Amino acid sequence: MSHLLDDPLPDGVYTPEEAAIIRYTQKSTRMEPIDAKTYAELEAHFNAGQIVDLCLIVGLSNMVNRFHATFQTDVDAATLAAVEAGNQEPGVCPIPLPGQLTD
Repeated sequence: MSHLLDDPLPDGVYTPEEAAIIRYTQKSTRMEPIDAKTYAELEAHFNAGQIVDLCLIVGLSNMVNRFHATFQTDVDAATLAAVEAGNQEPGVCPIPLPGQLTD
């Protein structure tokens, strides 16, 4: 998780399949065009149906995240406690929680 924002991705951290998914997800989330190289990388590991599923999952996740970011929805106490506990561990995802964001 700690390298999901890295661009380029570090060598040896992800399998080729995982790296293809992450690079696609980064581009899709940033609303960058999915170029032939990115698509070919997916196509080397996944069939057309799996790529469609990936596209739908990434798109749905982005929609849900944008909804929550817009309306700053509350997180239930149990989930928040689990996330905060996880953030105290070394090597855990560096993406800040909403309360940690700065302008």
